[in-house]
Amino acid sequence: MQRYVLTLVALFSVGAGVRAFGTPTIPLNWTTISPCTVDTGARIIVNDETFQLSDNTPASCIELCDSGDFVIAGVEFGNECHCGSGLKVLPSDQPISECNMVCTGDPTLSCGGPSRIQVYKSPALPPGSFTLQGCFIDTPSSPTFGEPIMHHLFPSNLDLISQCTQFCQHIGYPFAGVENAHDCQCSFGFADDAQIAPSTDCSSVCPLPAGAGNEFCGGVQRLMVYKYSH
Repeated sequence: MQRYVLTLVALFSVGAGVRAFGTPTIPLNWTTISPCTVDTGARIIVNDETFQLSDNTPASCIELCDSGDFVIAGVEFGNECHCGSGLKVLPSDQPISECNMVCTGDPTLSCGGPSRIQVYKSPALPPGSFTLQGCFIDTPSSPTFGEPIMHHLFPSNLDLISQCTQFCQHIGYPFAGVENAHDCQCSFGFADDAQIAPSTDCSSVCPLPAGAGNEFCGGVQRLMVYKYSH
C-alpha cells in the first residue's frame, strides 16, 4: 500500500512539472523581463510592495502596479502580486516549469511558484525632464508628430503641461504636446514635414494651481511640443 501511494505522488509531481499553461496577456505596453526567476525573502524587486490577490494574473498585477506608478511587477506563489521601482540584481532565468503555480484569477495561467517569480517591466522612461521645442502646425494634412500618436484627455486641464509630460513619460513616449488647452499628444518624434509656427500662435490658456496664474497650452491646430531628456 505504501509503495502504491508513493507511486501516485511521483506521478502527480511529474504531471505538475510538465503542465502546459496559456500565454498571458501583457497589457499597457509592459514587457516580460523574466518568465521565471529566483525570488527570496530579501526580494529581487526594489521597494517591493506585496499584495495577495484572489484574482491574481500577470495582467491584473501589471494593471495594479501601473496604477500605483510602479515600473516593475511580478507574480509569485499563485496569489502574490509584487510591485516596485526596480530590480536589485539581474534576473537569473530558471526553467519555466519551476513557475508552476496556477494564478488565483485564471487557472489556465501560471503565477510563479515557491521562491519563483515572473517579472514584468513598465515602458515608463526613467526620471528626466521635458524641454520646450516650440509651437508647431498640427492639422490633419500636416500633423506635427509622426505615428504612432497617443491622444489623451484629462478630466481637468489644470496644469495641463505637467499632466501631459508626466503621462507621456509614464507610457514611454519621449515627445509630448498640448493643443488648444485640452488635447495631450504623445509620440516618438516629429513627422517628416513638421512645420514650426510663430510662438504667438500657441495662445490658448490653461490654469495653473491656485495662486500660480495661467500658462499657454498650444492653440487651434497648434501644438506646443516638449522633448524628454534623461
